Amino acid sequence: MDFYEALAQVRDGGARVGGIGTLGEKTLHATLKLWLDEDVTHHEIPLPNGCVADIFDGERVTEIQTANFSGFRRKLERLLAEYPVTVVHPLVRDKRIRWIDPTDGESTEPRRSNRRGGFADAGKELIYILPLLGHPNLTVRLVLLDVEEHRLLDGWGNGGKRGSHRAERLPIALCDTLTLKTPSDYAALLPPTLAAPFTAAQFGKAARLQGRKLQGALKVLLSVGVLRREKDGQKYLYYIQ
Repeated sequence: MDFYEALAQVRDGGARVGGIGTLGEKTLHATLKLWLDEDVTHHEIPLPNGCVADIFDGERVTEIQTANFSGFRRKLERLLAEYPVTVVHPLVRDKRIRWIDPTDGESTEPRRSNRRGGFADAGKELIYILPLLGHPNLTVRLVLLDVEEHRLLDGWGNGGKRGSHRAERLPIALCDTLTLKTPSDYAALLPPTLAAPFTAAQFGKAARLQGRKLQGALKVLLSVGVLRREKDGQKYLYYIQ
């Protein structure tokens, strides 16, 4: 099914079944599920091993994992032991934020975030399944989206924005996808302008990553054999294999 057709069906078909704050990632998750497999009889299928698959077509399991890969690892291990599995991980390229007052439901006009994301952001979650990335039954599919994020003004400071909670992410546009299975696939996470050898700081600047996202991307690329590193004085230098 076309992505935008799936999005329209989810938004027009009563996907919002509760008030603000009750849906989590439901619209995003439901849209991706319908886009990946329009046959709803393949959705939410109990398997003999006790797991429930987001999608199971009789041969392949597809799991849509927006976050929390640390809690997902045990389930993924059980699935990979018996089935070929595709893990679909949505990432945000551009984000517009709409702030919502939880007391009356009033909302602001959406404003664009300065942060622009990319495929390399996936490293922050993929580090939790590093030992599984080379498994012959595993395929990772990254989906890059533009979204509108609804946040509740239920925090402290700055009008309730600090420590606030995300109520929903509504996909707006499908930008690109990237399938990861072999080391050559993972090499696409490298910034094209980056020349080896390079430091972690240089990688972060070229990929516009810092903190956990930067460390996660480097660990993933080292784990799958795209990079190797050598100590050079007080720093590491990274080389492309």
